[in-house]
Amino acid sequence: MKTGILVIGLSALPGGGKDYTADALAKDYGFYKISPGDIIREKLSRMKKGKISREEQQKLQGILRKRYGKDYVMELCLKQIKKMKKDKVAISGIRFPNDIKFFKKQNGLKFYNIFIDAPVKVRFKRTMDRKRIDAPGSYKEFLDGDRNERKIFNLNETKKLSDFRLENGKNESAELKKKINKIIEKTM
Repeated sequence: MKTGILVIGLSALPGGGKDYTADALAKDYGFYKISPGDIIREKLSRMKKGKISREEQQKLQGILRKRYGKDYVMELCLKQIKKMKKDKVAISGIRFPNDIKFFKKQNGLKFYNIFIDAPVKVRFKRTMDRKRIDAPGSYKEFLDGDRNERKIFNLNETKKLSDFRLENGKNESAELKKKINKIIEKTM
């Protein structure tokens, strides 16, 4: 693996802006985007047809962590990073506090994590607008999913361990890109 690969992890609750931020990093700064959630959804789609719920994704991630170790999904991401030989990578979906710890201890990586906050109603609207297969059926279902995410992934601790925090509630891409630029200046 190359020395000094810059890896930016992105954490948030659903609809917080992880993918949007990763896409901005790719477009504006030449980062390559990886999504642990895509890895989980891909594995699930091979197991079943139709709608895939957040609960099924969370359950599968728990099974994989129990069977192969708590770093299993991050190891799959690291394998992609090594294979692609890029010098800048954004990981959209750092969830567990241990995910941050895993990447911080990797030789040859400069890892920083950004925790992205956005108001719950903004996140709900974004989640519904993207029409993904795992979209909630109602606002109540969305709130229940939030509670599960916070509990299952220990997102409060993930937030504490993050190097940066990014407010993404106004949906103003120019303003958000300025905030991202300030963070990138500190990491490069």
